[in-house]
Order: sequence, then structure tokens, then C-alpha cells
Amino acid sequence: MIKVEEIETIRRAYFIEGLSIREISRRFSHCRRTIRKAIQHAEASRYTQKKPRPAPVLGPYHGRIDQLLKESELQPRKQRYTARRIYRLIRDEGFQGGESTVRHYVGQRRRAMRRPAAYLPLEFDPGQDAQMDWYEAIVEMAGERQTVQLFVMRLPVQATGQGTTRGSVL
Repeated sequence: MIKVEEIETIRRAYFIEGLSIREISRRFSHCRRTIRKAIQHAEASRYTQKKPRPAPVLGPYHGRIDQLLKESELQPRKQRYTARRIYRLIRDEGFQGGESTVRHYVGQRRRAMRRPAAYLPLEFDPGQDAQMDWYEAIVEMAGERQTVQLFVMRLPVQATGQGTTRGSVL
């Protein structure tokens, strides 16, 4: 997994130093596809699983657990099934796995069953709002690497929903 500092270094080499993707790949020992991703996206991407892992022990009980969770939603709040209660019920039905496995699956299913979070788009007239943040970056100054504090300010633009970023090194 590529680190945020490495992404900054790659982007600096490409945009400021004007190095080619091939040269950056040689210098930092990353494949060209990774270099292109770092250039296109300033933030590190999160890992996403391509296909679900097999669950040989818990797999046959997924349907039963989902059924118990649906029943639980219909019950009064104090009488709903806990993950421990669900574990005990399916253990009595022949489940051979551990309680933590069931707790993990129940937690995932409950999070998936919740309503999605609602977001309000924020729109401001130009000059009415600004978003600011401080962070650290490693830079090369006078031939040596140093950690510097950066101040970043973003001014939102109403029409496109994107803003401009202004930064300065202190």
C-alpha cells in the first residue's frame, strides 16, 4: 500500500520537477499504474474487496441469522436479539464456529440495514466561506529533507461545487 507521503513525493516529482512517469517509476520503485493513480488522485485509495471471502463454517447460517435479525426488528426494543443470543440459538442448531465470528457478521448486517446518512449540499456565494486546515509534509530544502507545516485554504465555488486551493509553507 502506498503511503500519503509517497503520493506527495510522486505528485511533486511529476507536477513541479516535470519528471516522466517512467522516471518516477524508476526512482521510487512503484509500477507505472500506481504512479498514474497517485498523479490523478491526491488521496490514498481505500482497499475494496473484489469478491467476498468464503465462509465455510458460518456461510450456511447466513440466512438463519438474517431471518433472526428481521424478527428482532419487529420486537420491542428491550426484547431484541443480541449477537450473543443469536450465537446461542444457532449453536443449538448445530453451528460449530466461534461467538466472535457471529458477532462480527451480525455487526456488519446491522450496519447494512441502517438507513444511509443524509447529506445536505452546502452552497455559498463566492467569498462567503472558506475551509482551512494545517498539516505536515516532508520537503527537500537546500538538499536536505525537512518536515514543514502547511496551511491550506479552500474557497468553494458555487457553480461546479469545486473550489480552489491556496497553500503556503510556514
